[in-house]
Amino acid sequence: MPLIELNGSSAGAGVTGLDLRSDGNTIRSLIINRFSVIGISIFNFSDNNTIKGCFIGTDASGTIDLGNTQQGINITSANNQIGGGNVAARNLISGNGGNGISISGVTATGNVISGNYIGTTIIGDAKLANAAGISLSGGANGNAIGGTSSNERNVISGNNFDGINISGIGGSGTNGNNIIGNYIGTTADGTAALGNTNAGISIIDSQNNRIGGNSDNHRNVISGNLGGGGSGGISISNALSTGNRVSGNYIGTNASGTANVGNANYGIRVTDAANNQIGGTSAGEGNVVAFNGDSGVFIFQLVGTATGNSILGNSIFSNGGLGIDLNPFGITLNDDDDPDTGSNNLQNYPIISAAQPGSTRVVGTFNSTPSTTFRLEFFNSPTADVSGNGEAQFFVGTIDVTTNAAGNVSFDQTFPYNSALNTFVSSTATNIATGDTSEFSNAKQVLSPTAAQVSVSGRVLNAFGRGISSARIYITDTNGNTRETRTSSFGYYNFGEITAGETYVLTASHKRYQFAPQALFITEDLNGINFIVSPSKY
Repeated sequence: MPLIELNGSSAGAGVTGLDLRSDGNTIRSLIINRFSVIGISIFNFSDNNTIKGCFIGTDASGTIDLGNTQQGINITSANNQIGGGNVAARNLISGNGGNGISISGVTATGNVISGNYIGTTIIGDAKLANAAGISLSGGANGNAIGGTSSNERNVISGNNFDGINISGIGGSGTNGNNIIGNYIGTTADGTAALGNTNAGISIIDSQNNRIGGNSDNHRNVISGNLGGGGSGGISISNALSTGNRVSGNYIGTNASGTANVGNANYGIRVTDAANNQIGGTSAGEGNVVAFNGDSGVFIFQLVGTATGNSILGNSIFSNGGLGIDLNPFGITLNDDDDPDTGSNNLQNYPIISAAQPGSTRVVGTFNSTPSTTFRLEFFNSPTADVSGNGEAQFFVGTIDVTTNAAGNVSFDQTFPYNSALNTFVSSTATNIATGDTSEFSNAKQVLSPTAAQVSVSGRVLNAFGRGISSARIYITDTNGNTRETRTSSFGYYNFGEITAGETYVLTASHKRYQFAPQALFITEDLNGINFIVSPSKY
């Protein structure tokens, strides 16, 4: 506990507590409060300084707000260390009228912020707010917030704006900034909410920042934030925000990833920003995004472009809205050949017709851009979303498929993952060339095959929902045996005496229209298997 207090209440206007303008200084174990400007300023080209064991903006007990009027610490230089890898090095930076720490300008690179409590009391269980916890702006890049050991973890909670705000025209340079191993919006033990008022992390017009990584000791816990301004756990916005990666984090859970400490709005919101990655294809890159008040991941194209945002390998479940939502709000229906534009180009999702327990067998169809390769990811969850579309609690597996010239492809794939009976399987599609990821598909219940005979029925409809008469319907089994029927005057068809537990291809034919085939793994009576002509084919 620091003993020496620098009290700026009588220093007058325009005074900073300590103003560093030379290299290699160490500031240790001071209480710095009530200055009319900044607690500590590290000026341009004053590099390689260390600040540790200080209380900046509080009283000597670390529980009472005696904040400096502006920032606790302001940095415009390089390679400074704020905090460190042991408890004695921890700074308490709380109660300041401006940001706890501001790092700004292209000369502000290589700074390390680790092991501090920012926005809380000394034991990290109550709020003692700064404006934002940490702000990086004006092209500041190559800085590290946090570290790979528990002692290097920052607790950045209870602040009146964002926990971490990264912003500035020109982005964050080619290197970006690394945010690893922190608790953002929780108490210091990671068990309860102590939310920042807006987002846990907000990235605005900034590039190539990395939040998390692919190992447990890179994981940030970003939970309990209040989501002011429609934000949530993480917000990425505006046209210059590209190349950012969010991987391996817990977003909406406690520090063990098991309990609800949800952010008030979205888990992750991407607004008018393109070519960012949420999760990844390597081991450990998937985020857990759960228990948040609205959608798990929301891609929102409002006045700019929000395409190429990949959402891969994540565990997304128990959120208040859809697991993945591409605006407009709610489920976005597929369209034939997928020509529409918007958030992630409103990428079509697969349609799962059957799922079988044990080594998970998934059967279905997919229609999207013709002659294009897609990554289909499959997930298992104990329950379905109330919308009827999927959740993604457990990763099942992935396949790459290529659509034909009509935009169609069928799949029948068995994965080693063991899906329990009566759970649900869902999927996403990601265009490998563009990076666009879809919403989740329908949630298909996992059922055992049976040798009983069942029926398949549905309608053939035009683009206006009216039945098409005299269309030919064919059902073909895996041995090439085909049966045929025709639709009624109102477009209805029915096949009876179908052997269950087999895969079939259902096709429709009419002299005026074209329809995509459907692959069905049939375990029970199937009703409402419809063929619909899109407006573009009418």
